[in-house]
Amino acid sequence: MQNLSIVNKEFKNILIKRGMLSNKMGGDISESWKRCISIGLDPFKDPKHSLISSIELKQIKEKNEALRKIVIPEIELLYSQIAGTNFMVAYSDENGLVLDTIYDKTCLQGDVGKSVIPGSIWAEKVCGTNGLGLSVELKKPTIVSGKEHFFTVHEKISCFASPIINYDGKTIGIIDASTDSKSREQHTLALVKLATRSIETKLFIKKFSNELILSFHPRSEYLSTTSVGLLAINGDGVVVGANSNAKIMLHGLVDLKNENFNNIFTNSFSSIASDLLNNKILKITDHLGSSVFVVKSQNFKENKIKESTRTNKTYSCESCQDTRIKREKCILIRSTFLETNNIAAASRKLGVSRTTIYKHLG
Repeated sequence: MQNLSIVNKEFKNILIKRGMLSNKMGGDISESWKRCISIGLDPFKDPKHSLISSIELKQIKEKNEALRKIVIPEIELLYSQIAGTNFMVAYSDENGLVLDTIYDKTCLQGDVGKSVIPGSIWAEKVCGTNGLGLSVELKKPTIVSGKEHFFTVHEKISCFASPIINYDGKTIGIIDASTDSKSREQHTLALVKLATRSIETKLFIKKFSNELILSFHPRSEYLSTTSVGLLAINGDGVVVGANSNAKIMLHGLVDLKNENFNNIFTNSFSSIASDLLNNKILKITDHLGSSVFVVKSQNFKENKIKESTRTNKTYSCESCQDTRIKREKCILIRSTFLETNNIAAASRKLGVSRTTIYKHLG
């Protein structure tokens, strides 16, 4: 690992040799180049491509099979949207290991098709600055075009990548589209991002299939798009899951997970539950004064929530249902939380820790 002054000097020397100006290079790209320099990569040599064995690839694919069943239809759709323009589409795991690819014939014969293949590793530390590797590093959508690639052998390639973020905020994969062409850059990245948002939505719905999932957005016409916020609500009106859009839209309120719906919105959950279950689009307001439109996203065990909201009956959590004593203790904790609508207040009232309250709300 080289020191910073040496890295900066070498960075300037490489820019001069390649006829590039640093002020025309984005901050993410220049920082990526410096990381590559600091670990000793030479942009004028061929990268030491890493390729795992077919046996290893098969094992990793099998490990990721559940996710691949959701991903593959999405990359097929993405490919159909950009097909005929010398593109390829790839899906990698969270480390930049390519698992699945789709090419057109022209792309298969070019630099992209020969390099981005199942089993190849496109992490930044291996292949230098590239779209897929940069998304792994930064955990956000990226474009790396032409000479922005660290290695000169990749100068004719443009890459558009976006991470797949699961329900608990972890990067679990990358979708990448690469081409020898520079056309329609922002349009292509938008399509790649759309594919990853669709995958994230399907993963969220699968994870919380037994809960009430609410879609919300400041504009009602966007409720059927992948830009919606998603909240998973259990039968007691407690948020048990929130997607990345929801966290952005409700930023500044509370930590959404395990928070009561009533602490987020001024409209009580019990007052709107019936309308939501009847598929009505409602306009509600959060505690910071912002309004959103909300609708039920999917069917679930409606009898559970209808009985709960109608009779105010509280149920024990799944882990406390094996004995009567556990059930009664759990119901007392959950009832107190619903009564106070506040973790700290329930903790003080019952004389138990906040951790205990959270445990029984899960």
